[in-house]
Amino acid sequence: MNEKKGGHPLINLGAAPFLNMRPLIYPLEKGLVEHSFNIMYFDPFLLSGNLSEGVIDVAPIPSVEFLRTDDYCILPDISISSFGKVDSVILKARKEITKITSVSVDSRSKSSTALLRIVLELFLGLTPEYVKRSPGNVFLEEVDAGMLIGNAGLGSRHLCRDNSLLTYDLGELWTEETALPFVYALMATRKGDGATAEACRCLVSTRDKGVGLIREIADIESRKLGLSREQCETYLQHRIKYDLDDAKVEGLTRYRDLLFELGEIEKKNEMDFHAALS
Repeated sequence: MNEKKGGHPLINLGAAPFLNMRPLIYPLEKGLVEHSFNIMYFDPFLLSGNLSEGVIDVAPIPSVEFLRTDDYCILPDISISSFGKVDSVILKARKEITKITSVSVDSRSKSSTALLRIVLELFLGLTPEYVKRSPGNVFLEEVDAGMLIGNAGLGSRHLCRDNSLLTYDLGELWTEETALPFVYALMATRKGDGATAEACRCLVSTRDKGVGLIREIADIESRKLGLSREQCETYLQHRIKYDLDDAKVEGLTRYRDLLFELGEIEKKNEMDFHAALS
């Protein structure tokens, strides 16, 4: 925690520049919700490490990072999830997905790479080679397919002009197979640390306020990303879900079980929720 604001210790809240996180942060930035957070911005792939090391107290971290350890607890009723198409976790392929033998993956993304392994290996019975790369012009060189995520995935979905490439949406493939939502990220804190009941309620209120401001957020962010406002609004309003209901917890549990089957996690940890709102 940091210095005090209005007599309350500041809680270090991690944030990242992905479009799908904006409704969870934007109202705090604009002072639309009274809060005691010190917002700290990082590359999205650094959030879980900084949470583990105590640099930040609360953050939306990839679900796979939460499931790898029993050091964290979930703040209730907040997630970044989808049911069906997500538009921002995309596989671009030179051939049909059932014929893929090599695929490039973002070297920084563990969560989406684990989802890709589940889809290709467990759902489709494939054994492809995974090539770790940074997104760029050579991402698809000498491989059958490449997975793009986040803002890069969203741009690939809407801006790619190469009609020879097939596009597969991993959120859609997950839901077609499981009939469940997929949880990409959870708002988490270290056990016994970080978030008070007041902070938990504030984050839920911020989520609600942010969802109500999606059109405004889409208008601002579309200019940064080179997308249309309608594309950003559709993504935030109809693709991404921000709650954590029973179906999403069930989807998260299925994800944990499949990660264990693949050897991506060592054991099936219980999913602990923050006691403040339980």
